[in-house]
Amino acid sequence: KAMMRYIHAHYPENISVDQLAKEAHISKRVCFRLFRENLHMSPVEYMTDYRLRKACQRLTETDESVTQIAYGCGLGSSSYFGKLFREHFGCPPAAYRKEWHNRDNNTHK
Repeated sequence: KAMMRYIHAHYPENISVDQLAKEAHISKRVCFRLFRENLHMSPVEYMTDYRLRKACQRLTETDESVTQIAYGCGLGSSSYFGKLFREHFGCPPAAYRKEWHNRDNNTHK
């Protein structure tokens, strides 16, 4: 839980697995094992997933540019963010935002 709290508090930053392990006072190897056993993914996969979920939230709740969101969620450049986003959600971030807003507008009619 300490590692997850650390990720949630510091997701915009560059976080290493060494930092996570140190935060929980465990070895890097134990860190990997705990993530695999409990979340069925690596610490890096969890961080990426969490950052993408935060990016989705910002895409739907703000008017920030895709570049601002990419950097603000710790995902680096907008091109890398776009590539990751498409792999996970099947569409580019701007299309996700547009679809979300269209769906939201249709709900309020």
